[in-house]
Amino acid sequence: MTLTRLPAAFALVALMSLGACDRDSGHAQKTTGKIESAVGDVTGDKSLQREGQKDEVVGGVKSAVGDLKDAATDAKH
Repeated sequence: MTLTRLPAAFALVALMSLGACDRDSGHAQKTTGKIESAVGDVTGDKSLQREGQKDEVVGGVKSAVGDLKDAATDAKH
């Protein structure tokens, strides 16, 4: 694992352990990221493109964590 990926791995563990996110907020952030990225593409704003891409990834992780939490809850019942 490279040093640049290390903080992302810690962030993922923190998200999973804190349970601070859910599927709905993940979907919203992912959608926002897609819009930001598209606007960045159209306007040529590389910073907005990168921010949108980051939001898409983080939103996807949040959605996945929410799905895992729901699956764990369903498995308990």
